[in-house]
Amino acid sequence: MERMTANKIRMSYSTAKRIRTITAPHFMAFVLTTILYIGMGREAFITPVHYLDSLFTLCLLPLLGYVICRAVPSLKSKGRHLERVLAIAFSLLGYLLGVAFALIGGGTKTELTLYFTYLISGLLTAICSFVFKFKASGHACGVSGPAAMLSMYMGPVYALSFAVLVPVYISSLKLERHTLSQLIAGTIIPVIALIAASFISGAIVG
Repeated sequence: MERMTANKIRMSYSTAKRIRTITAPHFMAFVLTTILYIGMGREAFITPVHYLDSLFTLCLLPLLGYVICRAVPSLKSKGRHLERVLAIAFSLLGYLLGVAFALIGGGTKTELTLYFTYLISGLLTAICSFVFKFKASGHACGVSGPAAMLSMYMGPVYALSFAVLVPVYISSLKLERHTLSQLIAGTIIPVIALIAASFISGAIVG
């Protein structure tokens, strides 16, 4: 029951792979920041440069770990474990740079909450992976976090975006990338991170 067998899930492997591609954390971060920028304007990102910085730190840098791992044959041969390690490392680097840029550049409370949510989520995911050897789902985290933030800042109707977790769960189980408990953990982590980040950014900005 913990890990459903692939042949019991009615989804093709090719469909499952496509779903994981379009719901990758860096792409969902792009969707989140763009909706916030369009919907809230200066309340989310005080200048267009701050929005562009969010694309660099939340989308491009986290993607770089995968690119490097797949571009270098000696690294690619080491498999998905190294790919995940590099992805987490570059993600944390991006989140730290985002927090620093927002603090130094006078970012809004929303912007600080955004970066701190990603940073705390990344740290908790890293702790789960490297300390407790528990692979909390980055895909579930990458969907749940944006859904929670959009629900908070753009209105309760955006809670419907949590429905994206359904195909994420099914595809991850189909490809046997995660167990159900790992997916649930990945869903809960960013919600906890968002609550903590809201208090932190509130204490900083007031």
